[in-house]
Order: sequence, then structure tokens, then C-alpha cells
Amino acid sequence: MKFMAMNKKTLGLLFVLAFILPTLIVFSQIQGTSVNISAISHVSQILAPGMGPVPITFTLINLGSPIYNVNVTPLSIYPFSLYQYYNNTENITIPEIQTASQVNVTFLYKISPSASDGIYKIYLKITGELPNGDIVSKNVSAIVPILGYVSITAQSVWGSLTSPLVVSGGENNLPLTIVLVNSGNAIASNVSVILKSHYPVKFEENKINVGYLPVGQPVEIATYASIYPNATQGVYQVPIVVSYFNGVNLTTNMTVDINGYVNFSVTAIWGSINSPITVSSGQSQVPLTFVIRNLGDVNALNVTLDLDSEYPLYFTQKNVYVGIVPAGEYNYASVTVNVYPNATPGVYYIPVTIQYFNTKTVVYTPVVIYSPNITINAFTIPPQVFPGYYDVEIKAILVNYGEAIANNVSVSISSPFPLISSSEFTVGALPQGVPANLTFLINIPNDTKAGYYYINFTVKYDGGKYVKSFKIEVYPKANLEVVGVYYPTLSSGASQVPITITIKNVGNATAKNVKAILGSNDVIYPYVSSSNPLMALTASEAYLGDIKPGEEVNVTYVVDVSGGAQAGNYTMAITLLWNQTGALFPFVQNDKFTVQVSPSAFSNLISQGIIVEVNNTKYTISWLIIIVVIIMIILIVVGVALRSRRKH
Repeated sequence: MKFMAMNKKTLGLLFVLAFILPTLIVFSQIQGTSVNISAISHVSQILAPGMGPVPITFTLINLGSPIYNVNVTPLSIYPFSLYQYYNNTENITIPEIQTASQVNVTFLYKISPSASDGIYKIYLKITGELPNGDIVSKNVSAIVPILGYVSITAQSVWGSLTSPLVVSGGENNLPLTIVLVNSGNAIASNVSVILKSHYPVKFEENKINVGYLPVGQPVEIATYASIYPNATQGVYQVPIVVSYFNGVNLTTNMTVDINGYVNFSVTAIWGSINSPITVSSGQSQVPLTFVIRNLGDVNALNVTLDLDSEYPLYFTQKNVYVGIVPAGEYNYASVTVNVYPNATPGVYYIPVTIQYFNTKTVVYTPVVIYSPNITINAFTIPPQVFPGYYDVEIKAILVNYGEAIANNVSVSISSPFPLISSSEFTVGALPQGVPANLTFLINIPNDTKAGYYYINFTVKYDGGKYVKSFKIEVYPKANLEVVGVYYPTLSSGASQVPITITIKNVGNATAKNVKAILGSNDVIYPYVSSSNPLMALTASEAYLGDIKPGEEVNVTYVVDVSGGAQAGNYTMAITLLWNQTGALFPFVQNDKFTVQVSPSAFSNLISQGIIVEVNNTKYTISWLIIIVVIIMIILIVVGVALRSRRKH
């Protein structure tokens, strides 16, 4: 029994040892083949965003088991990316890294331009073989600081720093020195400047390679640029792009100083500076001298005057070369000019285009033109005019009060009334102080309303045009109208029939000494006694006296009606003559009225009767037919009665 118990204990111990021993062996093997590699980074310069290629050296320290056939692969992780490696050349193979030894490896990286200042981890992938033949792979990290930055400012100087220039708008191909300063803490490499034209500067180059920008040291760049023609004095900020590292673009504003200006003042003198003259309208081939003053502080070169012919001057040449106009000095040029014949006197501002550099500027130059001074006065004959006046004379008197003879003078008239004479007269030359008389004829229609009217005179001459309105008053006129006609029934052959005509003054003036004359026709005419044939001289005339505005007057005439007159309406005329205060001539007015001639009794018997309707058609049976029928019936009845008596 004891033996069996001992055997059981022994077997249990052996079982436990059999279980623990393999585990201890494996543990001892793992402890003997541990991997413990770390990395430390080394950089030769301060790193900044956008740099590349940047060499970074890593020191690999092996504190674990030896590793054989070690392969080191750099990994890209923001903000680091591998530089341009091809065909797996970024992999480095190391035959052996013993325990407690270290190995240096170097890789080229690019730093992202968007990286911020800070401390970053960078990783290396390490693979190798342990002494026991196991293959291991491990990512090892190292700390890399990015603490650098680039800050670039730009200024410019026309010319050079030692010989600056004073410049103005419009100048071309001027030397321009650009001064770049890197105020950061990292050297900028692969630097180039990209230039885009921007008001007020037009660059002659698009890109300039610079190279390096050390920290804090100004770097001068020479180029050429032109200035926009419309640029004015002032300090401008012109954006330029500075490219550095690997495509990092920095836009900075470069100060550009337009520190000078050109300003012209142009005056014009007829003749020359030493022998000025006066010129009037219509003159030709006269000299005109332009005096050009440069009021600026920049010499104007290649100055040319462009001259466009326009009223009132016609230039015989379109441009004239002046040359140099120094700052603060003047130069002059003369041209030949024709003055428009219709130029009016006065001061004209003539546009003169000045070309200099590549700039154009327009200066309005005063030019004085001398000419006559013409006035006109007018009156009418007769002095007072009324509606219905004809051949009214308008007398015009022209006088030249100017300094010179007026040439090619013509006078035209514009009237609200009909003109019966020519509307324009040519006077020709009009010397000073010598009057010229003209006469125009007009008619004033009978229906013209009383009031003031204006007649416009237009006087044209070489160098001028003169317009004047002449006020003419049309005085009120009496207006006599037939407002009523009264008479008994008129029939064919009627004699000594009285006709009363009512005449009313509907005008605004009194008609004086009114005389009425009755007109006649082939049907109705004034009655003349056969015993007194001389009545024919006065039978149609009647004196009415004065008729005030609004007053009515009756006049009666005795008339005869022609025996062959047909029934109907006949138009008759009455002529009225009268005088008015202020009128030199009597007024005549013809009015018309209508008189009705009625049919005779026999005509009524024929035209009138009884209306009978047959089959919806109306027929008129005249009284004459009815009477004839009745008479015939009576005759028949009487005849029948007489025959009956004879038989009895």
C-alpha cells in the first residue's frame, strides 16, 4: 500500500514537471531573442514647411538580440513624404546589427508646405532575422522638430539703390530694382520671383530666378518695367509671387513709388510769340503758335502734338513734332490754320492731344476768334396791323458795331404769317457803322386772333450768327355775322317781297360806318321799279352806322323772285364794309345766308295726295288725279241723268 502511495506521488510530480518544463524552455528562448531597436533623428539645418529634399539621418540603436539581414524602409507620414526614390532605392539593407550597437541611415524627405511649427514623429520600418531564424518586423519612430519659417518682404526702387530715378506715368523700359528680405529663421532655397503686370506697373519679365534668400540679408534683383499711362503720383502696392523650396508660393505686396509727374499747360497765340496778330472768321492760312509748358518734375521726351480739325478751326497738318520739354521749361510749335467761315466770335477751347513716352493727354487750349457785332431793328408799315391785312411791310435795319467788316451777310425771316416775299436776302459785306435796309412782305389772314406774335430774324455772316425776335401786335377786328334772316313765303314769280337780315358784331372792336351790299343771283335779286330804273344803283346798298361788339342791327331789302324759279334753297351773299380806329384801310367781309323758295299751289296738287297701301306697297295718289276722277264721275252721272230724262 505504501509503495503504491509513493508511486502515485511520484507520478503526480512527474506530470507537473512535464507540463512546466516546456514552458520554461520557450520562455528562456524568447528572453534570449528579444527585439529592442530605437531610433534618434539628426538634421543639419532648421526645418521649415515646404523644404525638400531634406536629408534626415537616423541612428538605429539595438538593445535586443542581434538581427541579421536587416532591411530599413522609410515611411511617408504627414508632414513628411519621401523624396523622389525610384525602383525601391529607398530601402537600405544592413547585414547585421549586433546587440548594443548602433547604425546610421540617411533618407531624403519633402516637408508639406501646409505643415505647422511643432514636433512630429517619423517612422522607419525595420525587418530582419533573429538568431533562431525567426523573421521580425517592427516600426520604429523618431522625433523630428519643424521649427523654421520663411517670411519675405519686397520693396522696389526705380533705377538702383545708388542711382534712383524720378519717374512718371507712361514711361517705358525703366530699370527697376526689387529688394527681397527674408525675415524668417530658415534659409529659402530655389527662390524665384513671378511677376504679373498690375496697375500701375507692367513688367517686362515674367519670372526671375534668385537662388537663395539668406535670413535677414537684402537681396537685390534687377529687372525692367513700364508704367501705365494713366498712373498718378503715389505709393502703390503691387502683388508679386515669391516661389521657394519645392513649389511654395508666397504672395507679397511690393511697394512701388511713382514719385514724379508730367503736367502740361498749353496756350495758343495767333501769329508768333514776337509778332502776335488778331484773326477773325473766314481767314485762311494764318499761323497759330502753341506754347507748351511742362509744369512737372520729369522731362517729357518725344513730345508730339496731334491736332484734329473741328469747329471753328481747320488745321492744314494733323500733327507737329515738339521734341523735349524739360521739367519746368517750355517749348513751342507753329502750325497753319484756316478759320471756319461760320465761326462765331469768342474764346474756344481746342483739344490738343499731347503724346509723350507712351502716354496721351488732352489739353484744352483757349483760342480767341475776333468777329463783327451785328444788331437788327424792325418795324411794320402800316404801324398798326389787323386781321385781313395784306402786303404788310416789315422793315429791317442792320448795323455792324463790331471791330471788323462782316462778310457774306445774309438775313432770313421766320414768321407765323404767310410770306409773300423771299424769306432770305443776301447783304454781302457790311462795314462798321453803315446800316443796311431790308423789306419783307407778309399777309395776315382774316382769321388771325388779336394778340402778340413774334417774327424771328436770323443774321448769318462769316464768324457769327445773330438771332433776334421782333414782336408784332395784331389789333382786334370787328367780326360781322348774319345771325338771322326773316321773310314771308317766297314762291316762283313773287315780287316786292321784304327780306330782313340781322347782323351781329361778334368781334372785339366797334365797326364804324358799316355799309351793307346785298348780292344777287339769277333767282332772287333786289326789286327795281320799272318807273325808276336808277334804283338799281342803290337798291342793294344800306348804311348801318356803327356796330359795337355784341350789338345786332337789322337791314331790310325788297326782292323779286324769278318766274322760272324752282322750289328749293338758294344761297345769297351780303358784303359788309366798315372802318376801325387805327386802321389805314377799310375792312371788307362777305357773309352768306340761305333763302327758301316754296312751291306753287299747282305744284302742291301734283306732289301731295292720298297714300294707298297695296300688297305692303304704299302709293301716293295726287289731289289733282283725285279731282280729275271726281269731275269725271260727276260728268258721267250728269250725262246718265240727262239721258234718262230724254227717254221719259
